Amino acid sequence: MPVNGSDWPALLPGVAFDHLVPAAPPAAGPPSVLARAALADAGARDFLRAAAGTGEPLTLVINDPHRFTDTRSFLDALFPLIDECTPATDRLRVRALVATGSHRSRPEERAEHEERAFGTSRSRFDAIAWHDGRDDGDLRPVGGSMLHRWLSEGGHYLACGSMEPHYFAGVTGAHKTLTVGVMGIASLAANHQHAMSSAVAGMRLAGNPVHEGIVAQVVALERSGARLFALNQVIVEGKVVGCTAGHPLAALDAGLPLVRRCFSRCVERAVDVIIARVGPPLDRDLYQADKGIKNTEAAVRDGGVLLVEAACERGVGLDQFVDLLRAAATHADARAVVQARGYQLGDHKAVRLRALTDSRGVRLAVVSRALDPALGPVLAATVLPDREAAARWVAPLLPRGARGIVVEDAGNVTLETP
Repeated sequence: MPVNGSDWPALLPGVAFDHLVPAAPPAAGPPSVLARAALADAGARDFLRAAAGTGEPLTLVINDPHRFTDTRSFLDALFPLIDECTPATDRLRVRALVATGSHRSRPEERAEHEERAFGTSRSRFDAIAWHDGRDDGDLRPVGGSMLHRWLSEGGHYLACGSMEPHYFAGVTGAHKTLTVGVMGIASLAANHQHAMSSAVAGMRLAGNPVHEGIVAQVVALERSGARLFALNQVIVEGKVVGCTAGHPLAALDAGLPLVRRCFSRCVERAVDVIIARVGPPLDRDLYQADKGIKNTEAAVRDGGVLLVEAACERGVGLDQFVDLLRAAATHADARAVVQARGYQLGDHKAVRLRALTDSRGVRLAVVSRALDPALGPVLAATVLPDREAAARWVAPLLPRGARGIVVEDAGNVTLETP
């Protein structure tokens, strides 16, 4: 797609840029209508009646503010279905569990997220809990992993997730919300250590050990007595353009064609420079914005330039991966440190970053006013305050007749190569 509306061609006039953006068909209706239709068509009424018959609460598992999901429209669709399926005298009780994975949120962020997600539906919940994977007292074993204790009770669980490509899990969705999102940190790390494998990639599920670990956890939940249902949303530029529902793995499979259409782009030949623009909420810190690097790096040539634009107002975020970068100047050193001391959460980011800058020789820069430029040598990158400074840095590194790609929403858009 030709560039239109980007200032990068003006900043780097010698580069022939393509401009890649998320693309999707217009939504077939309001998001709550799409959600209600998907839930109903997938048999949610039977699931809700079965949940009501147990006398126990239905647990809704939803995403935290680190991932944008339109939870409000999901609830706007769900509660009328509950009211339709169960009599007012014996109404199905509901509780909510916010899946956080390894993320941390400040109290004010939690309050804002609950207001945005629950709104007037808040009174319908018996309880609202935020998962904390670092709190051993709130974890219970399910299969080979430790999960939030509510997931060990063998009840009915309905998750709402959003589907986008994920650079090592293949694709996100409610199947991930129900598992990784509610794991203890040690269990989450055991899954994420496979992110260093060459078998992982965005949009790759078959043979992907991270995805296979998530599938195994879904199976373990069901064997423990859990009854699972899911709604997935495909969201482009803040708008829900499609929903799928049903068993978590069936809902995942049903949404894959639309996810690929919206977020995956095939690049026939590696280019000299990639500008990866990361937007909210993934631009909140470097740990999250790194997805923009991982999603696009396959399409930059060895020795080329990759520049990521992200606000990073929360700084580095989860900073364990930076500790490994400080200890290991090369890709081989990083692998050796991990092998010697064992995997720690975030190591995959550091190891793959060193593979990009050391093994492949890609020159990396981050455009952010919030990051300390002194972090640059640790990352083997250059930290720049704005696009103008970035353009001055990039220009001398490029050959005559250079080709480039500007990737909008690079935290979600994935570049695939033949």
